[in-house]
Amino acid sequence: MLAAPTLPLILLAGVALCAVLLAVWKEARVAGRIIAQFFLTIGLPVVLILGALIWLALPLMGQIDPRVGQAMIAGLVIATGWLTTAIFAEGGKARARAEKTRDYHKALYAEIGNTLESLWEADSSEQYVTALIDRMRKDEGYIPFLPREQHDHVYDAVIAEIDVLPRQTIDAIVAYYSLIKSLSGLAEDMRGDTFRTLDAERRIAIYSDYVGMRKQAFVFGKYALKLILAYSEGGSAAADRVINSPDAGRSAKSRGSV
Repeated sequence: MLAAPTLPLILLAGVALCAVLLAVWKEARVAGRIIAQFFLTIGLPVVLILGALIWLALPLMGQIDPRVGQAMIAGLVIATGWLTTAIFAEGGKARARAEKTRDYHKALYAEIGNTLESLWEADSSEQYVTALIDRMRKDEGYIPFLPREQHDHVYDAVIAEIDVLPRQTIDAIVAYYSLIKSLSGLAEDMRGDTFRTLDAERRIAIYSDYVGMRKQAFVFGKYALKLILAYSEGGSAAADRVINSPDAGRSAKSRGSV
């Protein structure tokens, strides 16, 4: 039989070994996180509540039938098991939603960022548009060629679950992609035969609207990127600060004018 001082040493060595495994072994780290979550979210509260109930019930313990006490303990075990399952299930849903939000933000951030350079460049685009409109005025038969563009592959892939995005970013993202789709629709109309039959001034007016939509899409995209970045770095509070900033007010005014 183990001596009294030996048992604590064995237990201490076992705890130390478990701690090392949890810190070094990748699979054990997952188990350690679950164990820690159990004790912090379930084990500790149950022990505290049970201790308080026992302390309050001490004066009545002698009056309670032993079978009733056993039934109460069994009920407590069952309730703890149910509570454990419910908490872990909800925690898993929350983690899955947070992970999906991060993944969608990353993908949309990449797509919007890659699109902005093709939408508008402050100096070169202004010069190009001015020269093109001037040519359309001088040569009434000239019709600019508009290439097919599609900048919403990622958005179309995640639209079914777009509701997982937080309120701080979803409005800006939807506003940007709505304008991108309107821009694509207008470009498709401008490639049709009806556009070719219009007079030069009418074609210039439509083309000017098209250019204005590209500029506005650039502004929307920059704002959406700013919100996504703020949310990823500082959470909802950081994104709210961007929304409540004076620049956000100007962006909202611009959105309303399109």
